[in-house]
Amino acid sequence: MRCLIVGAGAVGQYFAARLAMAGHEPVLLAREAARDVINERGVTLRSAGGEWPTAVHAAAAPDDARLRDPFELVIVAVKAYSTEGAAASIAAIGACDQSTLLTVQNGLGNEEILASRFGADRVLAGALTVPVERVDQTTIEAPSKGGLSLAPLGTAANNWVIAAFSNSGLTVRVADDWRALKWSKLLVNLTANAVCAALDMTPAQVYADATAFSIERECLREAVDVMQASGIEPVPLVNLPVPLFAWAIHSLPSGALKMLLARCVSGARAGKLPSLLLDARSGRQSSEVDWLNGAVAARAAAVRLKAPANAVVTRIVDGIAVGIVDRDVYRGKPEKLRADIEAARTNP
Repeated sequence: MRCLIVGAGAVGQYFAARLAMAGHEPVLLAREAARDVINERGVTLRSAGGEWPTAVHAAAAPDDARLRDPFELVIVAVKAYSTEGAAASIAAIGACDQSTLLTVQNGLGNEEILASRFGADRVLAGALTVPVERVDQTTIEAPSKGGLSLAPLGTAANNWVIAAFSNSGLTVRVADDWRALKWSKLLVNLTANAVCAALDMTPAQVYADATAFSIERECLREAVDVMQASGIEPVPLVNLPVPLFAWAIHSLPSGALKMLLARCVSGARAGKLPSLLLDARSGRQSSEVDWLNGAVAARAAAVRLKAPANAVVTRIVDGIAVGIVDRDVYRGKPEKLRADIEAARTNP
């Protein structure tokens, strides 16, 4: 199978390595500088104490010779704010005219963008629960635990995609409802992420502070409430019992929930700092928070609920990214963030 992977970051390289190990022909669509390094070195995957160099190639432009032959599968592995651009790039590559598109992106809204351009029957929603970390430009590290959950948007049979991952070392499961799949992954991505970025605090610091943790819990509770109001039931992901997680968010006392979430964060991220915090500290001017906490706030309004915690956290993280919010105003100051949330609750 030939597979085009749009996005040559850690996740894109992870899928390229796994597919190459299964005997397939992955091609990474990358920027020019990354293309040259990948074509020279390939991609090396470190996992479970082993190291696997793989012959992976990359391309950077639609007229590249590596993009001439048809691709059966396209994996979209860019940040959510780059989905429109990724869709345009895919549409410009004739070899993708009949491809199935699998999005493994975080957040909500990516599937709708791809379906509107290519049709629902060509799109698969994916939720990856393997924490992947980049070691250098062409080396990635990932544990053997976790896996990929898939759900079709349309009615087309996609069993061949599951078969394609056989012998790749990646566990693949299928879910019936793609919206439930994406909202379930959203709950995981919300945990110890945006609140950390808004306060410039690590997950351990947020969970050690009573006020900061109360905001974290409120963001998660709002998300579960929105799911319930929307008729969306959480579903299990590979190695993640999300239905139990959703129950615990509402039912466990604060201390017990804090212990559970801390274990979940440690297991799901394998010691990595949350993505939104890393982006804020690096000065990245774009943020996925709109597709995460912002999506909760937007859906809450659609079902006539309020989600002030998610709305305020989204505004702050967005503001930090574009430079209109001074990070020092909120850095290490959960009481200030709490005050803003209470103001939004009473004066929406």
